Amino acid sequence: MYEQDGRRWAGGPAIPRGGGHVTVQQEKPAPQVAKGLEGIVAAATNIAEVDGERGRLTLRGYDITELAGRVDFEEVAFLLWHGRLPNRAEYNTLRQEMAAARDLPAPLLNALREIAPLGEPMHVLQSGASMLFAGDTDVDSLSVESARRRAARLLAQVPAIVAHSWRLRNGLDLVAPRPEHGLAQSFLHMLEGEEPTQARVAGLNSYLVAVSEHGLNASTFTARVVISTDSDLVSALSAAIGALKGPKHGGVPGPVLQMLQAIGRPENAESWIRNELSQGRRIMGFGHRIYKVRDPRAAILSDAAERYADSTGDRELLRLARAVEETTVRVLAEVKPGRDLYANVELYAALMLHAVDIPSALFTPCFAIGRTSGWTAHMIEQLEDNRLIRPSSVYVGPRDLRWVPLDQRP
Repeated sequence: MYEQDGRRWAGGPAIPRGGGHVTVQQEKPAPQVAKGLEGIVAAATNIAEVDGERGRLTLRGYDITELAGRVDFEEVAFLLWHGRLPNRAEYNTLRQEMAAARDLPAPLLNALREIAPLGEPMHVLQSGASMLFAGDTDVDSLSVESARRRAARLLAQVPAIVAHSWRLRNGLDLVAPRPEHGLAQSFLHMLEGEEPTQARVAGLNSYLVAVSEHGLNASTFTARVVISTDSDLVSALSAAIGALKGPKHGGVPGPVLQMLQAIGRPENAESWIRNELSQGRRIMGFGHRIYKVRDPRAAILSDAAERYADSTGDRELLRLARAVEETTVRVLAEVKPGRDLYANVELYAALMLHAVDIPSALFTPCFAIGRTSGWTAHMIEQLEDNRLIRPSSVYVGPRDLRWVPLDQRP
């Protein structure tokens, strides 16, 4: 762009006849658009570090492998909310508070009776979560302490919504929660109406710890955006569930199980995988936006599946999953060299949830149960140093259009 005496034009710097002063102005470069916000740092956080190059996940200073198999899910939730692991008294208090919160408000139970048969579980969960304001007289408080108390309540109530709505969807009576149960045991009991084995409780607990938090993913970012407007935790939770519902984020464990069932036997893995790749189809449970090595959560859940198989004696599906992992990594390295495609969390998440008899339709709702701890931790952190999240966009549409009367438009 060039300017002379207040007039501007594009093109070469021709000197006007009669002389005159010419100022050469550089055209302002168009902003670069980071599709999917890839590479954009939108927050500084104390909650989690996802190291994709080394395959490490750190939660509040603890490598997740330091916690896996040693703590239960409630301890990890407390760690995410408070920045430290609880002592015995704090742990017992949290368990008591969460047990008291599992009885859902009557208006929500009445709504679940109406909507549970009408939609898929994630639709019902999002709708039910949006009603968790009921009975909370302080729901719009922006106090961090109030938010921590509310986080514990919401984490207790989300599993109850999932379990109750599933039973209602299948024409079964609701099962009341028992105060002595922890979260994993309570969920399985409310879901099935029977006391679960300790092996199943431990398996589900391992799964929930593994998926509890994973940095600024799509649903967590959604939650922080909602909270940044000074909205409430219930609204942010409902929005985060909506983001998690998408198959590009949390909706993959079900199809992974379908893949394993289609392969059937370890010796079928290579031909099945090569056929899928030749048809241009994605191999579910492999590849990650961040990890360039094996997802550390896959390692944690693989170890948990090993412990569960030791306790039950049933190793068939575990052997199949490991054969599929070994074969797929080898074939992907051959067919797509340099892409660094390894097992992600969904491969062994599907195996673990199936092993503890969770219906595949509830795989993504179970992901939401676990991730509620991380979502609420990020909501609290956003409240601690809040600024409205408001990114910019670049307009690339037409300009200078002229209005045409309605009857004259083509």
